[in-house]
Amino acid sequence: MKGGAAKAPVKKGTPRTRSRALFAVTLVMLLGAGAQLFNIQIVRGAELAEQGRLVRTSASSIQAPRGKVVDSEGQILADSQMTYHIAVNQKNILEYRNIDENGSVVGEGPEEAARLLAPILGLDPSELGGKMLGESSYEYLAKNVDEERYREIRRLNIYGIEWEPRYTRVYPAGDTVGAIVGFTNQDGDGVAGLEQALNEELIGVPGEESYEIGATGEVIPGAKVVSVEAQAGETVHTTILLDLQHSVQEALDEAVAAHRADWGAVVVREVATPNVLVLAGAGGEDSEGMEHVSPAIQMVYEPGSTAKLLTFATALEAGTVGPETSFTVPDHLTTSNDQEFVDVFEHETFERTATGILAQSLNTGTVMIGETVTDADRYDVMKRFGLGDPTGIELAGESQGLLSTPDTWDGRTRYTTMFGQGFALTALQAASIAATIGNGGVRVDPRIVLGTTDASGQFTAAETPAPVEALRPEVAQTLLTMMESVVDADQHGTAAGGHISGYRLAAKTGTAEIMGEGGTIANVVALLPAEAPQVAISVVLYNPKVGHTGAESAVPLMRQVALDTIRVLDIPPSTESPRLYLHSLTESAGQ
Repeated sequence: MKGGAAKAPVKKGTPRTRSRALFAVTLVMLLGAGAQLFNIQIVRGAELAEQGRLVRTSASSIQAPRGKVVDSEGQILADSQMTYHIAVNQKNILEYRNIDENGSVVGEGPEEAARLLAPILGLDPSELGGKMLGESSYEYLAKNVDEERYREIRRLNIYGIEWEPRYTRVYPAGDTVGAIVGFTNQDGDGVAGLEQALNEELIGVPGEESYEIGATGEVIPGAKVVSVEAQAGETVHTTILLDLQHSVQEALDEAVAAHRADWGAVVVREVATPNVLVLAGAGGEDSEGMEHVSPAIQMVYEPGSTAKLLTFATALEAGTVGPETSFTVPDHLTTSNDQEFVDVFEHETFERTATGILAQSLNTGTVMIGETVTDADRYDVMKRFGLGDPTGIELAGESQGLLSTPDTWDGRTRYTTMFGQGFALTALQAASIAATIGNGGVRVDPRIVLGTTDASGQFTAAETPAPVEALRPEVAQTLLTMMESVVDADQHGTAAGGHISGYRLAAKTGTAEIMGEGGTIANVVALLPAEAPQVAISVVLYNPKVGHTGAESAVPLMRQVALDTIRVLDIPPSTESPRLYLHSLTESAGQ
């Protein structure tokens, strides 16, 4: 070696050394991966699995069955029926193969699916097949398919065909209670009648259904799970007595047709309770969007002589007149302000008691009785009977009637209001007048809902209206007895045609002119049985072309309604004869 010290040799690793180093590195890496895997699988496994599930899972609302509407005896007026919406996954249907028992392909794709489904759905195969083409994962083919057809579709087991259970509204009682129950729209919300008024109680609480979806968005078969059960809406119990409603509606329809009336209405209600048993209407559909509201609560009319009850009630309450107070009654009467009034029929001037005046419905005599009290007193009684105010019945579209204050009455109106013209009411309000008299002078506003039952079976009674004292009990009883004379044929009562053998009735007829139009309004109110009234009846026939008076057209219908009511309610015959007041002081005391 020249010039300098020798260099030390460099040691190179042996194969064994290199293997140990590589092992160490690998071990570190494996330990790290293991720790990461442990963290993923053990520490965060549940969390990450849930995140993954949520990515693959979707959810939809489950429609709740709408609550039932039933009559007072539980007969169904409205119910929800299960139907099915049929849909197609347009992507999955492309893969459908119809394979027979031998393993041969009979048909495939949308064309084959349409061929099988069209006869069941009642659709054209070509049109149906066209609906199956596209990129949608959920396209409706048919809606509200019934249970039988749905099962046929299920049995076909067509890949790509799906279904969605839905509830549709059905009305077993039909049009008989149509204006009472109302109906729902396509979204299942009530838009008329009780369906609208009690929509919140009826709609129920929707459930929830979750399901897993594939990479292309299709629902994985068998992967649907109900996570929250739907809760049915509440059952609404009405006061309506369906059997009686059917009978009365049929009688009303026949009467409207026979008398060629524009419209008609009948109300039957209990006297001592708010319960309306019958709310029937016919005609009147032309009233601006109110065709789904009963004429019994919507249509107003001048009652004519039925409203004489209010004039007599005022005089009896004030003590200015008694049932046998006598009046000299002409058939023509001129008032102190030169207003002239004429009775319905010609007669000589005669003596009549207040009872006789009511029984024969004498206009002149009524004016004489009305002049014994002030206009303010009469108006006060009219308001106590509920006129000019809605009854508050649980139905949309109720009219409050028409009643102006006495300070607006002109020299003629102050008299016409004595015998039922110059103001207007509904058939429901008229029934309330009769019921108040029959209930000892206590007014109980009508209602049509008894209460509701929730999904757990808990019944909640509807709130009962607060009673209002309209007349003293003794005054109401006197007026009730006077009304029995209206049905007395021997005394020429205007409702004599309503007499029912074995039963005592109290009634008052009315015939009012339709101002500016011609024609009349025939109506009557009645109480049954008169000795202890259970029900009040109100009948209206508007503009009858045949039998234009209350006695001619409304009374025969009232009698039929009374007979139906006796039958359905099983009202026993009267056991005592009435003790009527004298119609004229010239009559014998025993008459």
